[in-house]
Amino acid sequence: MGRTSAAGQLALWVGRKGKGTARLRWADSELVLYVSGLQIVAVEGDDHERLAAAFGLTDGGEWFTEAAAAVAAGQVSQAEGNAVVKRAVSERLREFLMAPDAEATFDSALPFEPKGLTISYPHLVMELGLGPGGEELVGVFLPDPALILRRLPDFPKRVGALGLTEEGMAILAKVNDQRTAQEISDPSPHGRDLALRLLAAAAGAGLVEAVSKVAETPLSTTQAPRFGLAPRRRIWPRVALVLALVVGAALLLYFRPWETAAVVGGGGPWAVAVDGGCQPAELERLYRRQEQDKANLRVVPFGRGDGQCYRLIWGHFPTKEAADDAMAHLPAGVVARGFPPHVVRVEGSAP
Repeated sequence: MGRTSAAGQLALWVGRKGKGTARLRWADSELVLYVSGLQIVAVEGDDHERLAAAFGLTDGGEWFTEAAAAVAAGQVSQAEGNAVVKRAVSERLREFLMAPDAEATFDSALPFEPKGLTISYPHLVMELGLGPGGEELVGVFLPDPALILRRLPDFPKRVGALGLTEEGMAILAKVNDQRTAQEISDPSPHGRDLALRLLAAAAGAGLVEAVSKVAETPLSTTQAPRFGLAPRRRIWPRVALVLALVVGAALLLYFRPWETAAVVGGGGPWAVAVDGGCQPAELERLYRRQEQDKANLRVVPFGRGDGQCYRLIWGHFPTKEAADDAMAHLPAGVVARGFPPHVVRVEGSAP
């Protein structure tokens, strides 16, 4: 995202675990968000009479407090009060994001502490980006598809908390700090527009950062002249022999043919997804990983037709609860870097 983009500044501030006050200004409006740990814990500013329409007369104070007062007075239920505040924040935030004159400033002051109702900023922005009219925000969050997408802190954990579909998680799993948004979206079996829209929403939600490619500087191939060097001895046969012995020992340690693999979970249709992909090269990687532990790792398909992808699952558990418990204690190295593990139900075996 461009450095002058107020939307980009807000996303990066939240995504880098910003804590404090974000003052958002555009036209003659101001919205003040108090944020802690990705959560909006309080809101102030002009709500354009949205709260008054739902709660009756208000004193124009902090929005969550107004909702709590309306609930205490019996005017609305807790769920209704929460929905009114969230809708008002969403509408005003969208106005800010779309405004050409938007400005954002930040400070560490946090006069409000979480008291019951909070709004997840990543969830809120993902809903804006993927909901009705979300296509208008693609250019705001991702002005150029040729930008590289780089993960922000706790990327797998944050993606897992969003509750996305398998297709959505497969798209975000391709973010590897090297691919551009275009390189991810163009070949996506889920459609370029959908993939690009999801990637843009992820940038706006503070999950990833869009950065420019760094120009590569070619290395000089000119060799320095060699003066007075003695002829090298032919040691390649010895090196080859040593390498062969090392590779052989590594293969024995890797496959451990003397060990019998134990089946994790005792059997059942539930498992933990630990890796995934859609492209042929990615599928090849999944099968290579499956060879490491055939008793517990399996490659299984999901999706249909052109949208079919594959995931690598671990374990065989009789219930979802058992798989959830095991997910908290996954062996080191089982989960692919950047992939959010999650519990799935799988019938049948690998394709």
